Amino acid sequence: MNIQRLYIKNFRNISDLEIDLKKGVIILYGTNGQGKTNFVESIYVLSKTNSFRTSHNKELICLDTKEALVSAKLKKQKGELENKILLTNQGKTCFVNKNKVNKVSEYLGKLNAISFTPEDVNIFKETPRSRRWFMDSELSSLFPLYVKQLIVFQKVLEERNAFLKQNKATKTELLEVIDDKLLECSFDLYQRRKWLIEKISQFASVIYQKITNKKVNLQFVYRTFLDCSTKEEYISKGKEFYRNNFEKDFEKTFTQNGIQKDDFIAYLDEKEVSMYASQGQQRLVSLAMKLALAAIVSNVNKEEPIIILDDVFSELDKEKRENLLNYIINKEQVFITCTNYQEVISNENDIPIQIIKIQQGNVVERGVLLYGRKQENSL
Repeated sequence: MNIQRLYIKNFRNISDLEIDLKKGVIILYGTNGQGKTNFVESIYVLSKTNSFRTSHNKELICLDTKEALVSAKLKKQKGELENKILLTNQGKTCFVNKNKVNKVSEYLGKLNAISFTPEDVNIFKETPRSRRWFMDSELSSLFPLYVKQLIVFQKVLEERNAFLKQNKATKTELLEVIDDKLLECSFDLYQRRKWLIEKISQFASVIYQKITNKKVNLQFVYRTFLDCSTKEEYISKGKEFYRNNFEKDFEKTFTQNGIQKDDFIAYLDEKEVSMYASQGQQRLVSLAMKLALAAIVSNVNKEEPIIILDDVFSELDKEKRENLLNYIINKEQVFITCTNYQEVISNENDIPIQIIKIQQGNVVERGVLLYGRKQENSL
């Protein structure tokens, strides 16, 4: 999968930009605050319908304008596709091939983009909620049905919490019906989340070793309140668990345990990353996790996602920069942002790399690098 043409209008500081793009590695460079991250953020929003920097649409829209628009012409294995998203202060509207899509579940997955940003280094020190959001967001793109299952689960959980708040302690039969529904929904989500973390653990360890040239054991472990191999066992143990904890839930007036409390932990050589890893190690672990996710998407969809690396290379030493570049150089399409493209490329690199200079939200220069030298310049 790759973007052949991208159009951005009134998105942050990008007022009107249309650009043809090619496969391979694309470096967006320029001084800070010119719009490089805004450029790749627009691609991410087009993919996920939300930003990796804010949850408020109004922050994505240019000042003194009412709406922002991002659209892309995609080249996929099964043909061409056009994705478009319209952002207003009231919400967002998605289009596929100029047809309005009413449900997010019908839109997600058409354009798959995996991003790594400087903020991702904090994922292991943030709350479990942020890690659940990561799992749910990526699984929603991989499996559209997951979105529907997640919505149903949230509604049933709200129903159970409402029951607990209404002081209806004697209506145990109704509660048992709600518990059955809750566990039925929970199992499907639990299976997907567990599968995802196990796959990330499998791929990330190999990727981490390739970037660092160190033989270390990187492991991701999924944590949930019930771990069962079959749905029948899960529901049976879950019902018993909720019965035994009813008094505590009733006292607190909400459901204290369930997959709404799920989490995952990363370990580097059996030491918890959030507690013992350095800032540099945490950055590399989170990068390996995102690149592992890209590998998982490729395996599931039989098509590589677009990879976004925002301000990654400046924090790596020369060896790790070269190892990372060697890992991504043959991917379908990779967007890299940096202030100076010389910090990314290698003079030994014999694969053409596209470079695009961004200034005040506009493309002011572009060319191709080969063996570290610019081969052409055109707008």
